[in-house]
Amino acid sequence: MRVELLGRGTAWLDMGTPESLLQTANFIELMESRQGLRIACVEEVAYRMGYIDAAQLERLAQPACKNGYGQYLLRLLKQR
Repeated sequence: MRVELLGRGTAWLDMGTPESLLQTANFIELMESRQGLRIACVEEVAYRMGYIDAAQLERLAQPACKNGYGQYLLRLLKQR
């Protein structure tokens, strides 16, 4: 067994029951809507870590450009 200390800003979300899954979904929706950030957005992580460039991020965002997820990815390009 190994113990990992979770840093500030980390949340442990138990989803072992239908009730806790619903609570987690509500929490994620609340955090995303209040902060304007997406949680676990793999395209954003890859872009910020340098695994993909701006052109690749734009190509990934284009098929979803009419929904909130695609618009979020396109906004990332304008921030840099």
